[in-house]
Amino acid sequence: RGSAYDFLRYQANWNTSNRRKVALNGRIEVGDFYSGTRREFVNNVTFRLWPGIFVYTGMELNHIELPQATFDTKLFRLVPEWQFTPFVTWVNNFQYDTVSGVLGWQSRFRWIVRPGSDIYVVYTNNWLDDPIRGQFIAQDRRFSTKALYTYRF
Repeated sequence: RGSAYDFLRYQANWNTSNRRKVALNGRIEVGDFYSGTRREFVNNVTFRLWPGIFVYTGMELNHIELPQATFDTKLFRLVPEWQFTPFVTWVNNFQYDTVSGVLGWQSRFRWIVRPGSDIYVVYTNNWLDDPIRGQFIAQDRRFSTKALYTYRF
Protein backbone atom coordinates (compact mmCIF):
# COMPACT_ATOMS: atom_id res chain seq x y z
CA ARG A 1 0.00 0.00 0.00
CA GLY A 2 1.14 3.49 -0.78
CA SER A 3 1.46 6.31 1.68
CA ALA A 4 -0.47 9.55 1.76
CA TYR A 5 1.53 12.76 1.46
CA ASP A 6 0.48 16.30 2.25
CA PHE A 7 2.61 19.09 0.84
CA LEU A 8 2.77 22.64 2.15
CA ARG A 9 4.33 24.94 -0.43
CA TYR A 10 4.76 28.67 -0.82
CA GLN A 11 4.71 30.26 -4.25
CA ALA A 12 5.44 33.66 -5.80
CA ASN A 13 4.45 34.33 -9.44
CA TRP A 14 5.26 37.08 -11.91
CA ASN A 15 4.15 37.90 -15.42
CA THR A 16 3.84 40.67 -17.94
CA SER A 17 1.28 41.08 -20.68
CA ASN A 18 1.61 38.47 -23.46
CA ARG A 19 1.00 41.23 -26.02
CA ARG A 20 4.38 42.85 -25.41
CA LYS A 21 7.41 42.35 -27.70
CA VAL A 22 9.11 40.62 -24.75
CA ALA A 23 6.83 38.89 -22.25
CA LEU A 24 7.90 37.28 -18.98
CA ASN A 25 6.24 34.81 -16.66
CA GLY A 26 7.46 32.49 -13.97
CA ARG A 27 7.37 31.41 -10.38
CA ILE A 28 9.39 30.44 -7.35
CA GLU A 29 7.99 27.67 -5.21
CA VAL A 30 9.41 26.21 -1.99
CA GLY A 31 8.10 23.63 0.42
CA ASP A 32 7.51 19.99 1.18
CA PHE A 33 8.28 17.25 -1.30
CA TYR A 34 7.51 13.69 -0.13
CA SER A 35 9.90 13.05 2.80
CA GLY A 36 11.99 16.15 2.04
CA THR A 37 11.84 19.58 0.44
CA ARG A 38 11.91 21.10 -3.03
CA ARG A 39 12.86 24.54 -4.31
CA GLU A 40 11.61 25.25 -7.83
CA PHE A 41 12.38 28.21 -10.09
CA VAL A 42 10.56 28.55 -13.43
CA ASN A 43 11.06 31.38 -15.89
CA ASN A 44 9.67 31.78 -19.41
CA VAL A 45 10.41 34.56 -21.87
CA THR A 46 8.48 35.07 -25.10
CA PHE A 47 9.88 37.17 -27.93
CA ARG A 48 7.49 38.50 -30.58
CA LEU A 49 10.02 39.28 -33.28
CA TRP A 50 7.68 40.19 -36.15
CA PRO A 51 4.00 39.57 -36.84
CA GLY A 52 3.59 35.79 -36.97
CA ILE A 53 7.11 34.99 -35.68
CA PHE A 54 7.49 34.06 -32.01
CA VAL A 55 10.26 32.50 -29.94
CA TYR A 56 9.35 30.97 -26.59
CA THR A 57 12.13 30.17 -24.13
CA GLY A 58 11.75 28.34 -20.86
CA MET A 59 13.81 27.15 -17.93
CA GLU A 60 12.87 25.07 -14.90
CA LEU A 61 15.33 24.46 -12.07
CA ASN A 62 14.62 22.16 -9.11
CA HIS A 63 16.68 21.54 -5.99
CA ILE A 64 15.38 18.49 -4.13
CA GLU A 65 16.54 17.34 -0.71
CA LEU A 66 15.40 13.91 0.51
CA PRO A 67 16.81 11.73 3.30
CA GLN A 68 18.09 9.36 0.59
CA ALA A 69 19.70 11.95 -1.68
CA THR A 70 20.01 15.58 -2.68
CA PHE A 71 19.90 16.44 -6.37
CA ASP A 72 19.17 19.13 -8.93
CA THR A 73 17.16 18.93 -12.14
CA LYS A 74 17.23 21.40 -15.00
CA LEU A 75 14.90 21.64 -18.00
CA PHE A 76 15.46 24.04 -20.91
CA ARG A 77 13.10 24.77 -23.83
CA LEU A 78 13.33 26.79 -27.03
CA VAL A 79 10.22 26.99 -29.24
CA PRO A 80 10.36 29.07 -32.42
CA GLU A 81 6.97 29.40 -34.13
CA TRP A 82 6.07 30.74 -37.56
CA GLN A 83 2.48 31.60 -38.40
CA PHE A 84 2.58 32.07 -42.16
CA THR A 85 -1.19 32.63 -42.26
CA PRO A 86 -3.95 32.01 -39.71
CA PHE A 87 -4.24 28.55 -41.32
CA VAL A 88 -0.59 27.53 -41.78
CA THR A 89 1.89 27.24 -38.90
CA TRP A 90 5.27 25.63 -38.29
CA VAL A 91 6.42 25.04 -34.70
CA ASN A 92 9.75 23.61 -33.56
CA ASN A 93 10.23 22.49 -29.97
CA PHE A 94 13.75 21.89 -28.62
CA GLN A 95 14.01 20.55 -25.08
CA TYR A 96 16.87 19.32 -22.89
CA ASP A 97 16.75 17.98 -19.37
CA THR A 98 19.70 17.12 -17.16
CA VAL A 99 18.12 14.03 -15.57
CA SER A 100 17.65 11.97 -18.74
CA GLY A 101 20.40 13.76 -20.66
CA VAL A 102 18.14 13.79 -23.71
CA LEU A 103 17.95 16.64 -26.21
CA GLY A 104 14.69 16.41 -28.11
CA TRP A 105 13.43 18.18 -31.20
CA GLN A 106 9.90 18.08 -32.54
CA SER A 107 9.03 19.93 -35.74
CA ARG A 108 5.30 20.23 -36.48
CA PHE A 109 3.72 21.70 -39.61
CA ARG A 110 -0.04 22.31 -39.49
CA TRP A 111 -2.30 23.29 -42.37
CA ILE A 112 -5.95 24.03 -41.62
CA VAL A 113 -7.50 23.21 -44.99
CA ARG A 114 -10.79 24.48 -43.63
CA PRO A 115 -11.95 24.73 -40.00
CA GLY A 116 -12.22 21.19 -38.65
CA SER A 117 -10.08 19.67 -41.42
CA ASP A 118 -6.35 19.79 -40.70
CA ILE A 119 -3.18 18.19 -42.03
CA TYR A 120 -0.19 17.66 -39.72
CA VAL A 121 3.35 16.69 -40.63
CA VAL A 122 5.55 15.91 -37.60
CA TYR A 123 9.23 15.03 -37.33
CA THR A 124 10.81 14.06 -34.00
CA ASN A 125 14.48 13.47 -33.22
CA ASN A 126 16.12 12.67 -29.87
CA TRP A 127 19.80 12.65 -28.93
CA LEU A 128 21.38 11.27 -25.77
CA ASP A 129 24.10 13.33 -24.11
CA ASP A 130 27.04 10.92 -23.83
CA PRO A 131 29.51 12.38 -21.28
CA ILE A 132 32.11 9.69 -22.05
CA ARG A 133 32.31 10.67 -25.73
CA GLY A 134 31.56 14.32 -25.00
CA GLN A 135 28.88 14.48 -27.67
CA PHE A 136 25.22 13.82 -28.40
CA ILE A 137 24.38 10.40 -29.85
CA ALA A 138 21.27 9.98 -32.03
CA GLN A 139 18.68 7.94 -30.14
CA ASP A 140 15.61 7.83 -32.36
CA ARG A 141 13.88 9.56 -35.25
CA ARG A 142 10.23 9.53 -36.19
CA PHE A 143 8.19 10.98 -39.02
CA SER A 144 4.41 10.99 -38.98
CA THR A 145 1.47 12.61 -40.68
CA LYS A 146 -2.12 13.02 -39.64
CA ALA A 147 -5.15 14.14 -41.57
CA LEU A 148 -8.23 15.30 -39.72
CA TYR A 149 -11.54 15.60 -41.53
CA THR A 150 -14.77 16.86 -40.04
CA TYR A 151 -18.01 15.95 -41.80
CA ARG A 152 -20.91 18.18 -40.85
CA PHE A 153 -24.45 17.08 -41.49
